[in-house]
Amino acid sequence: MKISTFISILLVVGGIFFLFASMVAETNTQYPDADINSSIWSNKYNYADRINTSIAPIQQAFVDIEDDNLGWFTKLVSGIAAIPRAIITLPILIFSGFAIGGEMITGFATAIKLPAYILQVILVMLIAWGLFKLVDTFARWNV
Repeated sequence: MKISTFISILLVVGGIFFLFASMVAETNTQYPDADINSSIWSNKYNYADRINTSIAPIQQAFVDIEDDNLGWFTKLVSGIAAIPRAIITLPILIFSGFAIGGEMITGFATAIKLPAYILQVILVMLIAWGLFKLVDTFARWNV
């Protein structure tokens, strides 16, 4: 399995959670007597701000490179800084993707009252699987 497949799976699962939360919010709006308790997951699965803050410096450096109002030296320094920062940040983002996936799984499992030891076993299995896949992916690259 490729890392893109893993990220795609996380996005699909996140989309399903988003649709489910949207349906519950709409149901609470249209039928207030239904009294659906959504406090367990309400506003817990919005990871866009965390991802945007980690990507913002890299994005700003690339925006500075293509800005016509800046001088050539500023563009050169931005380019020199942007490439290493992007290379260093990529593995951090990959591992934070694993962390976000673990948080989503933990949140879902605690919401359905799954026992803690089963949750720990599942998380350890997923971490081991993810690390083996990362090693497998990086071992296939010809540098």
